[in-house]
Amino acid sequence: MAKSVAVIGAGASGLTAIKCCLDEGLQPTCFERSEDIGGLWRFQVSCLFFSYIHRL
Repeated sequence: MAKSVAVIGAGASGLTAIKCCLDEGLQPTCFERSEDIGGLWRFQVSCLFFSYIHRL
């Protein structure tokens, strides 16, 4: 029976950890607070953000 491993976050490090666990024959379970995987790879700048930027 494979050992279970919890991976917190499905960003770059979390996805790498899941792959390593699978390579070692472990059974990873990933916990991600958002609906998508990718972490900062999927970062989107809000249009409100630009309203606070001023050219110098």
